Amino acid sequence: TPQSNRLERAYLTYLAQSQQWSQFLRFYPTKPSSTDLLCQHYQARYYTGQRTEALNEAGKLWLSGQSRPDACDPLFQLWQQAGLRTQEKIWQRMNLAFEAQNPDLIRHLGAQLGGSLKPYGDQMIALYEQPAKAMNPAYFTAAPQSKHLLSLGLARYANQEPEAVLRQLAEMKRRFGLSQTEVAAVERAAARRLLLDRSTAQRNWLDATLARSKDAELLELRARLAIWEEDWRSLDGWVKKMPMALQKEDRWRYWMARSLEVKGQQKAARDLYLETANLRGFYGFMAAQRTGVPYRMKNQSSAHKVPDWRTASSRWPFLLRVRELLAMNEITAARSEWIHNMDRNPVAQRLEFGHIALNQGWHELAILSSIRAEAWDALDLRFPLPLKRTFSQMAQERTMNTSLLYAISRQESALYPLAQSPVGARGLMQLMPATAKETAAKLGVPYRNEQQLFDPTMNIRLGSAYLKRLLDVYDGNRILAAAAYNAGPGRVKRWRDQSENKPMDVWVESIPYRETRNYVQNVLSFDLIYQHKLQQPLRFMSERELNHTY
Repeated sequence: TPQSNRLERAYLTYLAQSQQWSQFLRFYPTKPSSTDLLCQHYQARYYTGQRTEALNEAGKLWLSGQSRPDACDPLFQLWQQAGLRTQEKIWQRMNLAFEAQNPDLIRHLGAQLGGSLKPYGDQMIALYEQPAKAMNPAYFTAAPQSKHLLSLGLARYANQEPEAVLRQLAEMKRRFGLSQTEVAAVERAAARRLLLDRSTAQRNWLDATLARSKDAELLELRARLAIWEEDWRSLDGWVKKMPMALQKEDRWRYWMARSLEVKGQQKAARDLYLETANLRGFYGFMAAQRTGVPYRMKNQSSAHKVPDWRTASSRWPFLLRVRELLAMNEITAARSEWIHNMDRNPVAQRLEFGHIALNQGWHELAILSSIRAEAWDALDLRFPLPLKRTFSQMAQERTMNTSLLYAISRQESALYPLAQSPVGARGLMQLMPATAKETAAKLGVPYRNEQQLFDPTMNIRLGSAYLKRLLDVYDGNRILAAAAYNAGPGRVKRWRDQSENKPMDVWVESIPYRETRNYVQNVLSFDLIYQHKLQQPLRFMSERELNHTY
């Protein structure tokens, strides 16, 4: 169980700290999965006579572009004392750190580099901090290390000034004998930056390069650029160059239909729209709205006879542990226990556990069960309706649809009241403390500290008020309000200033942040699904949202 795993981990850490290496291996003879315990595992092997293997594995662990846990330091010290941390190894790791964009590790390793490689280490640090130096041929020599640094520096600078790098690349290749692989890495970085910047510069070179490419990411970016420019003639060509798995995604089927429609091929467009409309999701719902066919929910209820609590908890004792952990507000431990048992059982069993969770009011665990079972059509588990009275009351007070409040909460936290993001957003609607404080002051609601945001009622009260404020700013437009809820009104203003009366679907597809793009699409889709769950009239987009230019 997760509890026993934590105890095991604590005991192994104690054994390592007290240098009881034989007991360490007797208690846990297999390789641990975590890096810190793995280092201690090989330290134990070293001190119990398996030195060669331990030192070999230490070298593999050390040679990484990422920093390693402090628990690995004693093992690495043994490896170093054996004379295995050579200057060449340090140089190799510096290169890995450069590729991983880990400047702290680059500088740390650079301080350890000596001998003939020391100047190259200093040069690497300088190139990372000032990649424009790569444009100066006098900064490099014909030495292999220097030539390698040139290719790294050019690729890094191409992500800032692609046009300048492309103008000089042929001369640099000729002068320093850059390999085709090195040139390709620089060209890829330049192409990616040109695409992300929606630049018209070097377009002939870009399209000629991509026409020979099989790089899925770059081809998708090129197709997005065609969408942004509403270049319907070239769009289908870029989509058809993508790997077949990508072409079959609902996103690109929708855009192929859209391209056909604009070019006047109405029957072919409608056929493809109808095919896409069979899918549940943003593009399927868009296709359904465009063709006027019913939205396909594909709600395959996973409901079946669920045993009562006494029977279920007797058969699966972990349920009792979960209930006790939840009662003690040990939500993280409860979730760990749940996931542990999900993964140890077949799909049908996971679905049954999901319904037990639903019956107990453990809504976030029901959602978790549907995810672990990959039961995407089990809408009863994926989209539960907790706190229905609170959501309905707040929606009524804010004159907005209950379904939208549920959709935002489902996307933000998966309806987990104690959710906390790395940047500090909290609770069901993932409010930042500063936003919550400001909103509470405007409402006249007493707000003492950020811990209140873990209270579902308070979170929904403040989150719904903030969402209502955004809806008012954008004249009720959920697309813009959702984008602002996720990325902030400032970014939405900047994106709108950069667009030129784009159609709704083009603007959404062209949101620069992948997270915000997916967020907006999910919120709109979840809103429709919750309309279905709440037995409301179904409307994916209002006419105003659909026909508004962005």
